[in-house]
Amino acid sequence: MTANSTTPLILIVEDDVISSLTLQRILASSGYRTTTAVHVAEAWRRIHDQCPDMILLDVGLPDGNGFDVCKAMRNVPTLSRVPIMFISASDDVTAKVRGLDAGGVDYISKPLVGAEVLARIRTHLRSRNAYEAPAQLQVEHMRELTVAQQNTMPKPADLPQARFEVELKQQLAAGGDFYDVIPFGEGVVDYLVADASGHSLGASYWTAALKALLGAYASPVIDPIDILCAVNTGLRRVLPNGAFFTLIYARLDRDNHRLSLANAGHPPAIMTLGQTRETAIIRQEGDVIGAFSDAEFGVAELTVHPGDRFFLYSDGVVESNGQTLTGVNRLATACRSRMGMPLAEVLPAAIVEVATVTTDDVVLLGVDV
Repeated sequence: MTANSTTPLILIVEDDVISSLTLQRILASSGYRTTTAVHVAEAWRRIHDQCPDMILLDVGLPDGNGFDVCKAMRNVPTLSRVPIMFISASDDVTAKVRGLDAGGVDYISKPLVGAEVLARIRTHLRSRNAYEAPAQLQVEHMRELTVAQQNTMPKPADLPQARFEVELKQQLAAGGDFYDVIPFGEGVVDYLVADASGHSLGASYWTAALKALLGAYASPVIDPIDILCAVNTGLRRVLPNGAFFTLIYARLDRDNHRLSLANAGHPPAIMTLGQTRETAIIRQEGDVIGAFSDAEFGVAELTVHPGDRFFLYSDGVVESNGQTLTGVNRLATACRSRMGMPLAEVLPAAIVEVATVTTDDVVLLGVDV
């Protein structure tokens, strides 16, 4: 075995010099990397700084005992899966049971026999790898899912003509909050923010269905309300029972100074008016999308001017203790107080000021008219 970054690193915590050197020699003969400590404080430094793959831990140490170290590690999620094998001059059954109860995977007595030590180490490292392999696959799957989902959501730099900025924060790597920006010709751009029911990874898959349906139905010759109706029909065919989205759909026609809003059970759009320095909360009633065959959605038609802004967001921005009204008003105030700032600075500052829920995804999208 050649020592490299993938070779297991084994921490030897042993205050007896002869025993420590013996273990280092045994492990080196099979190519393992080693690091050592002679007391508890030093052991903790090695654990945090070097992240060993396994620990050989003496029971009796000058400043504590190995049982307490093991118990403490089992209470730290990032350390709880590191296998710990106790080493002791005692062959007492009570001590062995105590070591296993503390969270150790094995207990070996002195004098140390090289073949036995290596055999037990290999066994426990294989067990750890067998446990972690599926977890690593899941991590890779999550990473791929996250990249795929985020690639479906355009970045402001990709569409400069849309004049938008966005803040997206997901509690899971991939989540149920979703936004899209769809430019058409002649100064028309559609913007939407959606929020899938639930906070599981399943919600992230549903956003793919929503994206596909929007791609099929979004068109400048179809009104936003009719796009929502068509998407609603399509979602009802693919979403599991009890699943749905809230969604707000905005169409901005800059040439004709028109903003059309269609709302499917989503928090209201907020506008800041450049001419009057006032704020408007565009409250709309509407059913959620994907749940009802006869769903009805809120509709609003507004006149806008250069210097105006509007904001679409998910309920994670404004919800506190199940209430959104106060959060909506606070967000409106936060946006109005920053009317002179660039959008890219307004959004993160507004989230810090308003968002109090840390267990939900967050999307805040702002548009300069």
